[in-house]
Amino acid sequence: MKIPSLITRIRSILPSLCVATLLTAAADAGARRFAYSYETTTMPAGAMELESSVTWKTQQASDPDYERFDIRHEFEYGVTDKLQLAFYFADWRYEESAKESGKTKFSDIAIEAIFNLTDPNTSAFGSALYGEITGGDDFIELEAKLLLQKNFGAWMIVYNVGGEIAWEDDYQNDEAELMQSAGVSYSINPSWSVGVEVLHEIAVPDVDTIGHNGLYIGPNIAWRNNRFALAITGLWQITTLAGEPDFQLRTLFSVDF
Repeated sequence: MKIPSLITRIRSILPSLCVATLLTAAADAGARRFAYSYETTTMPAGAMELESSVTWKTQQASDPDYERFDIRHEFEYGVTDKLQLAFYFADWRYEESAKESGKTKFSDIAIEAIFNLTDPNTSAFGSALYGEITGGDDFIELEAKLLLQKNFGAWMIVYNVGGEIAWEDDYQNDEAELMQSAGVSYSINPSWSVGVEVLHEIAVPDVDTIGHNGLYIGPNIAWRNNRFALAITGLWQITTLAGEPDFQLRTLFSVDF
């Protein structure tokens, strides 16, 4: 797909993505600046939030008809000022390809925990530990990451590194993936920020074998006020993996209550 036609599609689909994300959530939100990378700060004790994301993946070189939407719905709760738990209560996806027309299916549920080690506002840098357990009809997946963050006035830099391992096909086959991501953001004012994100994924198909790796980069914009927050990031693949999407766009909306 040519870049001009992709831009036209983004313009046509972005409003729908934003509306879909807004409607899937119910009401200072978590105010994430990035759609793929996590910051190290956690919600205060007793705080609650609904967060929903829609990720659109398209432009797969090996399948021009490929299109996929991943939708996640998450409830977050501040257990303490340093521990945040989340429950993904409805993850589902819509996918179409050359082999089959559009198909919608339930994907999984998940439990997530983020434990803040150091605060980026009071320490030299922020750090946190991230863990997630995901399960579906015939698979289970474990994910762990180290989150780092540094603030310089209006600038914010984050870096995530970790990996995941999954047991699929009725838990008979295992595969893993290593990942790292980074983001740089600048606050134009208290409500708006702009920046860039980078995502690097390395497949480990047999756990002990390193497979292909994909590198993505693209712009980011975020908006927030007292209760609501919206982050949008578009990533282009700059490697040449035919079986992976050349472009993906994620919108993430959160509401505090």
